[in-house]
Amino acid sequence: MTKININRIEFSVTMACSGRCKHCSRSLDNTSGSINPQAAGVAIKRLAGRYSIQSIMTFGGEPLLCHETICLIHSTAKECNIPQRQLITNGYFSKNEQTIETVAQNLCNAGINGIMLSVDAFHQEYIPLRPVLHFAQAIIKNAPILRAHPAWLVNEQHDNEYNSKTHHLLKIFADMGIEISRGNNIAPSGSAVKYLSDYLPLPGEIDLSIPCGQNPYTARPDQIECVHIMPNGDMMHCAFKLGNIVTEDALDILDNYNPYANPATAALLNGGVETMLEYATKAGLNVDISDCRTACDVCRKIAQVGF
Repeated sequence: MTKININRIEFSVTMACSGRCKHCSRSLDNTSGSINPQAAGVAIKRLAGRYSIQSIMTFGGEPLLCHETICLIHSTAKECNIPQRQLITNGYFSKNEQTIETVAQNLCNAGINGIMLSVDAFHQEYIPLRPVLHFAQAIIKNAPILRAHPAWLVNEQHDNEYNSKTHHLLKIFADMGIEISRGNNIAPSGSAVKYLSDYLPLPGEIDLSIPCGQNPYTARPDQIECVHIMPNGDMMHCAFKLGNIVTEDALDILDNYNPYANPATAALLNGGVETMLEYATKAGLNVDISDCRTACDVCRKIAQVGF
């Protein structure tokens, strides 16, 4: 039985980015294109009309390259009484100080009540610090909603050149009175595998017995509490596309969703990733899992070619 009770909507507004960070999990290539703002607004209203949505989050790429769309999404969320309205940004979308100040004020006016500003050695390798500091100052002048959010290599306690520089950068923001979040440890995926492999665990024997939904930031495809909207409008749950909000009504997408009707997700639900991989092999799908490091990596690979 499929249980759908949406309480969170995430938007990858664009894959375009103002940085080229070595640790990026997405191997960004500054791809152009962004989400249709009208479709995003309609989807929020439709979903909030049925479900008790508690959280909206926008990120990218660099979402503030599309700051007008960000403002529309969050003002719609505020209109729909969604309490948590968050943004993740590297803070670098313009060098013009007046533009930075105007965008910062617009973000606050749109109802964003939480901004995580990516600050660490990896972002500042390519992103100038001065406009980021100006953005931070402009935000906290309007509202106390900003935290610096670092990425740690291995973990915060690990002694390496990247973490040392990150600690130095964070002190600059802490001295401004800006709260520092716990941040996150860099995952072995995307650009991180290419550039930081010396610090990351090597691919090894993968435990495919881990039940679906047990790893962080994952959930079973028959228990949906969060949906993720991609720049092209695809509504995703974990690795699986449910539909597209540009061409379909968001509620119709969920009403017509049945993970047991698709052989790949049915195999996952009935027997786990191991059974899913057996399905892929029998179906003749060309799935190379040699670079996979977790059961979730294997699932995503199969979803890309067989869903």
